[in-house]
Order: sequence, then structure tokens, then C-alpha cells
Amino acid sequence: MARPDVVRAVMMTGPGKVEFKKVPYPDHLEERAVVIKVEMSGICGTDKHAFDGDVTLYGGTEAEQDMVFPAIHGHENSGTVVEMNGKGSEIEYSGQELRIGDRVTNCPNVICGRCWYCRRIHSLPFCSEHQGIGMTYRSDRFPFITGGWGEYLYLPPKAWVYKVPEELTVEETALSEIFVVSSLLDRAKMYNQVEARGFGFGDTVVVQGLGAVGMTMIAKARLLGAGKIIGLDSRPFKLKLAGEFGADVAIDISKCSDAELVQAIRDQTDGRGADVVVETAGLPKVLDVGLRMLRRGGTYCETGNFVDTGSVELNVHRHLAAKNVLFIGNTNHPHDMYYAHFQMMLRHRKQFPWTKLITHRFPLEDCAAAMKKAYDPDALKVEFVP
Repeated sequence: MARPDVVRAVMMTGPGKVEFKKVPYPDHLEERAVVIKVEMSGICGTDKHAFDGDVTLYGGTEAEQDMVFPAIHGHENSGTVVEMNGKGSEIEYSGQELRIGDRVTNCPNVICGRCWYCRRIHSLPFCSEHQGIGMTYRSDRFPFITGGWGEYLYLPPKAWVYKVPEELTVEETALSEIFVVSSLLDRAKMYNQVEARGFGFGDTVVVQGLGAVGMTMIAKARLLGAGKIIGLDSRPFKLKLAGEFGADVAIDISKCSDAELVQAIRDQTDGRGADVVVETAGLPKVLDVGLRMLRRGGTYCETGNFVDTGSVELNVHRHLAAKNVLFIGNTNHPHDMYYAHFQMMLRHRKQFPWTKLITHRFPLEDCAAAMKKAYDPDALKVEFVP
């Protein structure tokens, strides 16, 4: 293709600031790098955290880093390959032949492949030198187009690039990354080998927060054999949509105190409490009530607070020790599970209305309005369409 001189893009220039910009198209590609023409890119909760000024990732670990400014965000992407420097089968994650025009998505994580974690842990990117596409690459230097909120996206040499099935739509492709995040429940399933732990067949699962990730958690819980699924939120349209994704009960948390909410969960579980609680609200304060609604030996899955959002006061004895809680923290998803989730999205289209997760679409030029809408109560997944 004839390379354009400039690329239209949305750049986050600081907390609370997004601007429509024209940035340079890279003048060369590193070996095994790819450029895709973006079809759709979502606004994630992580992007909203950066917009709010909560920028620290992997706090307290060797990989602790801050999301940077200025940066083109966007890591939930659908696009088609327009340029690559290398053999397609050596670039595509599973070795499939990759050609110009193929639709792809990418994992946000880029790892070094050399550190202790990369050498010992296969599927979860715990890399001590981790970088995040659309998060930790500056856009005022090469390769400039470092996130999906633009016409084109540069995927660096170590990025994981996935060729998607032809049947998968643009919308489904852009949503696939958040469905892979639901692999947290697959991890919980593994612990079921230990008595009264993990996520077992017929278990009651509570999901705190019915954003797009919360909806995919409900779908995954249903697919993995949950019994009763309970969704918690304060927005009526989300509570209704949760039923379409598999929730049996939806509770409006704005109409009850924390104590009443805990009792409501116990009333649904013969007085015990939930077997599994999944936090996707992204608010530290909900851990208190979430742990209180667990049964003894229950499992708490924490994934909403992907960035450092602050502290919460807990009673170690009452919240954790006395209950023998299994607590699974999560800030990454398995990079080898994309293909399985593509297939499950296709197989279960009639069961789960994936595209209903997308409530609003904006052109790049309307970036300020798009960010504002992402915080509105009637929004679920807001997408940029270049």
C-alpha cells in the first residue's frame, strides 16, 4: 500500500484530556512488526482509569509501571493487515498464514521472553519487563501509532497477533479480548479439585458490576456449568441485559444497604452465601461487601481493579481467615486462549447477544464526547470507529 504521511488518531495527553490529533505514520517497520487498519477499538475501564489519573499498573511487583502520556489508547481492537515486515506464519500467534487484508486482533501484552516469569509461566504474561499496547507506549515518538484509537495501529515485533475466523464480525472481534478476560473463571475451575474450593458444577456465582466484562463473566459462568448466577448493579438496563447473558437473578444495589445485600445473597443460597464472587466493578470499596457475601470456603475473583485505585479496610479474621477464603487476584489473561473464545463466540451467538454490549459508536473527531459518554449511566461499551 502507499503509506500515508499522517494518521488521524485520538491521543490522551494527560489525565482528563483527550485530543483529536494527526500523527506521523511510521517510516519503517521493525522486523516482524505489523500495521493494521483499524475497524473498531473500544474504550476499556483501564482507559477510563488512565483518564481519571489512576495510572499505576502491576503495583508492588517487578513490573510496576505507569501508563504514559501522551499516548494513543485502545487495546480492544479489530482491524485488517495492511503491512508487515516478515513471513506471515512467523508473525501470527499460532503459525497460520497471515496475509494482507486478513482480519486480526491482538493481545495487549508484550513480554520480554527472557525474565524469570517468562521462562517459567507459559500462558499468563507475568513478565517483569511487561509493556502494554495502548497503555505504556508513548505516541510522540516512533512508531507513533501505538494504540487502536486511530486509523492505523502498529503492532511491535513481540506482539501477539491473532487471525480471526472469517465468520467473526468486526464487532465480535473488537469484543473478543474482554471475553478472554473471563478466563479468570476457568482458573477458578481448576481449584475445584480441592474440597469446597474454586468454582464447581452447579455453584452459585455472584458478579459485582455489570459492565461489558461483567456480562462476559456471566456468560462464561453459564458455559462452565454454574447453577444460580446473580448479577449486581444499579443500572436498570444492565440488570435487564444480564438476564440475556444468563443471569437468573439481578439485584439493584442502589435499593439496599450492604447488610441487606449480604442477606439477599444468603436468602438465595439457603443461608450460606455465594460459592463464587467475581468483582468487575473496578472499585476497591466493593471488596468488603463482596467478601461478606461469600460462604465459608468460598472463592473471590478480583479483576476490576486492574490499576492501583487505592486501598480498602478489611478485617483479616472476618473477611478472609474465618471464612477460609480462596482469593484469586487477576491483572492478565491467558494469551493462548483467544482461539477458543473466538469459537465459543461463534457457537453461542444465539445464546448470548454479544453485540448488545456495544451501546455507542463515535468517530475519532468526537473523542471528547466519546469519553464523556463512556461514563454515562446508559453506556456499556463505547467504540471508536475511524
